[in-house]
Amino acid sequence: MKEFEINDIKIGLNCPIFLIAEVGINHNGQLAIAKKLIDKASEAKVDAIKFQTYKTEKLILKSTPKAKYQKTKNDNEESQYQMLKKYELTKEDFKTIKEYCDKKKILFLSTPFDESSVDLLEELGILAYKVGSGDMNNFPLIKLICTKNKPILLSTGMANLNEVKDSVKFIKENGITKLVIFQCTTRYPAKSEELNLNVIDTYKKEFSDNIIGFSDHSEGIEASIAAAAKGVKVIEKHFTLSKNMVGPDHKASLNTEDLIEWVEKIRDIELALGTFDKFPSKSEIEIAKIARKSVVSLKLIKKGVILKEEDISVKRPAGGISPIEFDKLIGKKVNKDIPKDSIIYWEDVE
Repeated sequence: MKEFEINDIKIGLNCPIFLIAEVGINHNGQLAIAKKLIDKASEAKVDAIKFQTYKTEKLILKSTPKAKYQKTKNDNEESQYQMLKKYELTKEDFKTIKEYCDKKKILFLSTPFDESSVDLLEELGILAYKVGSGDMNNFPLIKLICTKNKPILLSTGMANLNEVKDSVKFIKENGITKLVIFQCTTRYPAKSEELNLNVIDTYKKEFSDNIIGFSDHSEGIEASIAAAAKGVKVIEKHFTLSKNMVGPDHKASLNTEDLIEWVEKIRDIELALGTFDKFPSKSEIEIAKIARKSVVSLKLIKKGVILKEEDISVKRPAGGISPIEFDKLIGKKVNKDIPKDSIIYWEDVE
């Protein structure tokens, strides 16, 4: 399906790029920070804000170590379980977050990491589901999400193309046609040489009946702009109140000022991309009157003269005989005196 709606917002080929401000766990487990992030996302005029919903004990074994990017100098002894538990939000927190998003008129989205979180999000009335890269091959979880019959946004970090095909096939076999497939690199921050934006073209070819997106984990906004130019129709980007906050994702996130610029630059790129039809803009039509040229006289040409090539040339402005028809004038008889350096019109010859 090349176009569908989430909360009356159209997503598809001929629609504006759907922009998602990704909070993830950049709220640091604090509801007050979450609400401030919602405020900032609303001010930036994104289409949606996305969180991560999980029960730590259902997500991870207690012995699981942190990924390298999750480690800081001060918490080397802290496990990934302990970190995630610290940032876990309660059911009541998410209820408050959803209500606050509704108040701010910004679409609430979240990535569920376990079955109970799917149930919670369904209870909250979520309108679409994000499947994170780590669960792209978690078919039991994906199958449950598919039973909710809502659009799915699928990230594909850490996967090869065959794995992506398998996941997309499974989702479609379970009845979901409203699907966005994100090129994604699971590293925070992802280096430029790891982004592989040309995969966007591969996805557009391999999954031609689906919408392609980009989940941007790089620093800065350049990769998102490049993805927009490549034709993705959904882009998500992490953001934070401060890149100096403690937590695994802050350093790979935009600050709130950068988020505003991110939106503005992508919207500018959309305008610059235009349509697939070649035609002059309104301003060009006016400029063409000056910048294009007409056939003109190089000298005084007397009435009755048969025009020769050395009698005429091509100069600005437009408005007379087009240079395209220069050769047609050769051999024509002049029916009036034409002063030197004058535009020649068809009514001047016979």
